[in-house]
Amino acid sequence: MSLQTIRKIRGYLISSSSVTAYVPTRKIKVGWPKTLDEFPCIIISQVTGTDMGYLGYGTSAAGSKLRKETSGIQIDIYSRNSRLETIQIADEVVKVLISGNCTKESDVESYNDETGLYRKIQTYSDTSFFDD
Repeated sequence: MSLQTIRKIRGYLISSSSVTAYVPTRKIKVGWPKTLDEFPCIIISQVTGTDMGYLGYGTSAAGSKLRKETSGIQIDIYSRNSRLETIQIADEVVKVLISGNCTKESDVESYNDETGLYRKIQTYSDTSFFDD
């Protein structure tokens, strides 16, 4: 996992006034929080990842150290208000992340009767290049 990738994704979201109009920046979090107590909120996590070094990466001391990282990012959107609110937030997230060259891979909705939470799960792929 690249901390740079997670920071980049969160940066896209907190820099978007269309996203923060629904979810304040303090409620756009990274990782798996112990509790969910403020809504609506967005949780960002990396669920898959691959790294690949290009020719010469491991053998050339002065050569290229170019590395390609592909990350699977999961965006969880939670709301107590309504399914509509999760959809509206998700629509803004899609616009922001595809503008940042992420590819949306999947989209699932759910409702938990016990907690009264609406949840929208989106997954994205993101490819970054690093010169180590």
